[in-house]
Amino acid sequence: MDFNTRLKEEIEFADLRYKELAEKSGVAERALYNYVATKNPSMPPADVAVKIANALETTVEYLVLGKNKEKQTQAIDLQKIHKYAHLIEKIDNLSQQQQKLVQTIVIEMENWK
Repeated sequence: MDFNTRLKEEIEFADLRYKELAEKSGVAERALYNYVATKNPSMPPADVAVKIANALETTVEYLVLGKNKEKQTQAIDLQKIHKYAHLIEKIDNLSQQQQKLVQTIVIEMENWK
């Protein structure tokens, strides 16, 4: 797998449109398309790769080499966030008292391990 494939996968994983990634990263949308093009994709300069990696919450090393996908400072796996997003939204709609109850239940269940 090469840079353009990993970049495309990360954009899809982040569930972003190219326009959204352009706004988030400060990299022109047209440039982003050039980096993921299937025919003769180009490699961005290092400073641009850093902007893209930061916007996608990954590392340049992963995009370029396929190593160390997660940022060192990132504590929560993004796949888990996507997996439980619907639950987070439902919990967010509860009253504060109900949210505390859910938190207590989760903590107690964690202690059952």
